[in-house]
Amino acid sequence: MDQPIHIKLRIDHWFESKIPSPGDTLFVEVLHTFPGTTSPVKVVEFNNQGITERAVLKLYDRTHPGRLRKFEAPSLLLEREYRSWVRQGSLRDFIPTLEQAWKTYDPQDAIDYVSYNRENVDIPYFIKERFEAGVWYEFNRRRKTESMAYAQLRSIQGTKIPHLYANVRIPLSFIDKDYKATPEEEEFLYVPGILLQYYECQKLSELYLPGMAHAEWARLAQRTVNAIHDINRFGIVFSNYNNNAIFRRENDEPYIIDFAEALFTKDLIEAWIKGLRQRRGSEVTDYPPWRMDVGYWEMVKVYRNPQSFADAFFTQLSGCTLPDYPRIIEEITLGALGGAS
Repeated sequence: MDQPIHIKLRIDHWFESKIPSPGDTLFVEVLHTFPGTTSPVKVVEFNNQGITERAVLKLYDRTHPGRLRKFEAPSLLLEREYRSWVRQGSLRDFIPTLEQAWKTYDPQDAIDYVSYNRENVDIPYFIKERFEAGVWYEFNRRRKTESMAYAQLRSIQGTKIPHLYANVRIPLSFIDKDYKATPEEEEFLYVPGILLQYYECQKLSELYLPGMAHAEWARLAQRTVNAIHDINRFGIVFSNYNNNAIFRRENDEPYIIDFAEALFTKDLIEAWIKGLRQRRGSEVTDYPPWRMDVGYWEMVKVYRNPQSFADAFFTQLSGCTLPDYPRIIEEITLGALGGAS
């Protein structure tokens, strides 16, 4: 029988009383690890003040052998080299370049442009040190994005998305108790994560059973589309559909997850303004709030979040009602112009 795996977590920020205070330690037992994920995702169990709870632990682990490491698997030798670069301070020196690459090339993943884009002469794709800096940067960006998204969606946590229990980390002292690092170095060496509410859920592919009634399928599709539209209304958009909808076993209610690649209102408005300038040569830099609202919904329309989720249900068979973006934009415009007249 396999020995249980336990992980030591340090609480950075907590949002639920069932979690110890910031700075405290929480030991969790790993019950299950989900396969095929970009970041490690685990079902864990913990005991706090005599109460046993289950949660989902999502880690942003730069050593995870997933998609971001498809050309460079983790190894002990590479880890030693990485730690030497951290100690020298050279990884920190790369951060401004990485941030500029992200803004300039507008990629889906910063790592694609930092490490694999051979046309990017400023950051040669074959230099391991810069590759490792890019991997760290990408996971750190995903962590920040997901934490911001859950904070922005606090009012629908526990209904349409999971509760965010805490921001956590696996400290370096647990990863390698003999290695000593300064606080500045540890920023690049600990494993950050989030602790989320757990429900026993199914994927969409597990729900689509031959015996499911057409009307029931259509209602489920509509509830999912409505949940996605609500998230868009809070100023958050999925950059692509990636199995973000799961369904509770107890009632088949949709549960929207994985905001690591989410886009925010500011991102979309900046992209909209950039597009206007490219198409029209406009030099206007100051837009009234209502125009930026219109720009946001124009970009939401481009990303087609509700449509993408509806397509996953094959809703050409179920008659799912999608958001009416022209009407939303018209109402914003009329409200602004009517108020100005």
